[in-house]
Amino acid sequence: MKRLFRAGRVAILVSGATACQKAQTAPLYEAVPVARRDIVVTASAAGVVQPILTFSVKSKAWGEIIEMPVQTGDEVRKGQLLARIDPRIPQQNLAQAQAALDKARAQLETATAQLKRSEALYRSQSISETEYESSNLAHATASAAVVNAEAGLQTARDAMEDTQVRAPITGSILELDAVLRTVISSPTLGGGTVILKMANLDTVRIRPWWRKRTSAECSRASRSRSLWMRSRTAPSTAPC
Repeated sequence: MKRLFRAGRVAILVSGATACQKAQTAPLYEAVPVARRDIVVTASAAGVVQPILTFSVKSKAWGEIIEMPVQTGDEVRKGQLLARIDPRIPQQNLAQAQAALDKARAQLETATAQLKRSEALYRSQSISETEYESSNLAHATASAAVVNAEAGLQTARDAMEDTQVRAPITGSILELDAVLRTVISSPTLGGGTVILKMANLDTVRIRPWWRKRTSAECSRASRSRSLWMRSRTAPSTAPC
């Protein structure tokens, strides 16, 4: 009987020692102060990559495209030639504007010389005041004609330069909307013809394709929101 008691006491001591050993191996947690931190959440979804800003390139000139040295996917720099429009009509207008300016300048020289003679004759009282004022008027008219001719020449030069369509930015050609030998219109005639589209792909955005939720999923999400309001825990599904 004494032996059984001793054996039982040894078993109790061994069991107590094992329990103490398990209590000592329990994990310890470090107490840290409460602080605001960022939580990184990663989501994966299929989508499409889109540029931030897309340019629809048009020509200020109208006519037939006679040269187009770029293709879809080409990388171009700002100011690089994208297309060339038939320049024959702008060249004719430029030649006429230059001739008109030359004529206006010649008329101004004649009017200036006539005004000098009229001033001398008027001082010597050889002509009347009316004739002198007519010379002044002719000179002013000739001066205005020169100004108008110079403006017309500059307009013709700009129109000639507009036959060369150049890249507004450095970027990539996304789409060709016109091809060689296409006759295009200018923006002043019905909005103009889009020649191509381009964009800078250094900065882009990703638009995911989200699946539309069913009514059952929206109902479960609504119940989750109600549960969250009561228990202050986040819902398992996003709101509809």
